[in-house]
Amino acid sequence: MIIGINDKGCDTFNTPDFLFKQLNNTFAFTVDAACSSNNAKLKKRFAHDEGFCGLKESWSQERVFCNPPFSQKKDWIIKAHDEVTNNDCYFVAMILPLNCMSTEVFFDYVIGNGYQCEILKKRVQFLNDKTKKVESGNNSGTVIVYFKKNISSK
Repeated sequence: MIIGINDKGCDTFNTPDFLFKQLNNTFAFTVDAACSSNNAKLKKRFAHDEGFCGLKESWSQERVFCNPPFSQKKDWIIKAHDEVTNNDCYFVAMILPLNCMSTEVFFDYVIGNGYQCEILKKRVQFLNDKTKKVESGNNSGTVIVYFKKNISSK
């Protein structure tokens, strides 16, 4: 799911099927926002190698699965918040490294807006995009952020 910007580093890691299936069974995603054609988890996708960029596409009326390139996590966090707040995106589940929780953008956009976060107990063993085998090196842990509109009764 993570688009490959470099071969070394976590931008080339993608989500193991068991984790995606568990999330998809709960949220019934309609689009994979950050993927390539060979690692997309959904038929509808914004695959960078097919000329799409999930950061530039509209997520309106979608339930979005997003495992973004960790080197661009700030841009993807802001995009998810903006789409849910301003563009009628129904829901976004975003997989992020646990260490991003201490960043200013995380506090401003996630904590500051009351989005739910789920810290996974065990470290996720992401897959190498080329070999499809478990890649070691997730030394940060994983958090899933759930972006959705705050619906209040008036």
